[in-house]
Amino acid sequence: MKKLLLLPALCLMATSCCGDSKDSYGNSNHMASNSNQSADWEITTKVKGSIMSSGDSLSTSARMVSVNTTDGVVTLTGTVATREEMNKVVKIAKNVSGVKSVDNQLSISDS
Repeated sequence: MKKLLLLPALCLMATSCCGDSKDSYGNSNHMASNSNQSADWEITTKVKGSIMSSGDSLSTSARMVSVNTTDGVVTLTGTVATREEMNKVVKIAKNVSGVKSVDNQLSISDS
């Protein structure tokens, strides 16, 4: 079951770090952009991997939250079961090397 959940998560991670930066003249800055995208992709992968490997301490919905990183800022979106679970996911993200800050946009399910 865990392997089945890992594949969609990896697909989401691979597509979550897309963007292009421009310098003050409006020119694309591909060198810096590629470097930032690579670092952001690595952070996203580490955060998602840490969440996925947290074992049974998190619900399936918590392990499937979306993780997006831009310039070291990790944005978490999705639904978790409890406030405690939300705090665990945020803590996991904050503890990953390279994370500058975490934008917590998680919601708690009603049921």
